[in-house]
Amino acid sequence: MKMKILLLADIHGEEAVLDRLRAVASKYDYVLIAGDIGRSVSFMEDLLSISDNIYWVPGNSEELDSPDKYPRCLHKQRMEIAGGFNIVGFGFTPPTPFGTPGEMREEEIYAQMRDLPIDGKTILLTHVPPYGLLDEVEAGLHAGSHSVRKIMEEARPLLLICGHIHDVEGKQKIGETTVVQLPAGKNLRSVVLEIGEGQLNITMGQL
Repeated sequence: MKMKILLLADIHGEEAVLDRLRAVASKYDYVLIAGDIGRSVSFMEDLLSISDNIYWVPGNSEELDSPDKYPRCLHKQRMEIAGGFNIVGFGFTPPTPFGTPGEMREEEIYAQMRDLPIDGKTILLTHVPPYGLLDEVEAGLHAGSHSVRKIMEEARPLLLICGHIHDVEGKQKIGETTVVQLPAGKNLRSVVLEIGEGQLNITMGQL
C-alpha cells in the first residue's frame, strides 16, 4: 500500500494556488489543507470544487459562519484511510494580537480535542502548531498552542501537520510524533507526504 498526499496551509485567497491545484490535485490520493484558505466564500467554494479528494480544517482567518456546512471539513472529525491510517482534524487557534474570527481560548481547545479519537496511526491536521515546536515568530516569541502540545503528548499521533506560522517550515520529531510545519501556500509552497512499506517520506517544495 502506498499513498501520496499533498499538504497545504495558509493560501489566503491566492488565485494562483487554484490554478496549480487544478493541474495537480488528481495526482494525489488526498489533498489536506491546514487552514487559512481564504476569507471569501466564493474562493472556498472554487477551491473545494476542484476535486473530491480535498479535505481541510479552518484557520483563524476564515470568515465562515459555519465551516462544517462546507464539504469535506475535518474539524473534530476522523476519517479512515488506506493502510489502517486515519486523519483527525481540528481548526482555529488560541487568541492572537489580531482579533481574527477563528480564535478560541486554550481551555476550550483542550476541552474539544481531548476526546477526539487520536491514536498512533493518526495524521492530526491542525491549523496552529504545538507550543514550542516550529512556532517562532518575530523576537523569538512562540505562537503555538499549549493545548495542541498537550494533546500531542497525551495521544501521540504518528504525524501532526500544521500551518499558521508563515515564516517557518520544517519537521521535528518529538517522542513518537513527527511535527510538520507547512510553508505558506500563498507563496506556492507545499509538502508532499508519501506513506508506504513502513516508510514516511516528507518533501518540501514548490506546489
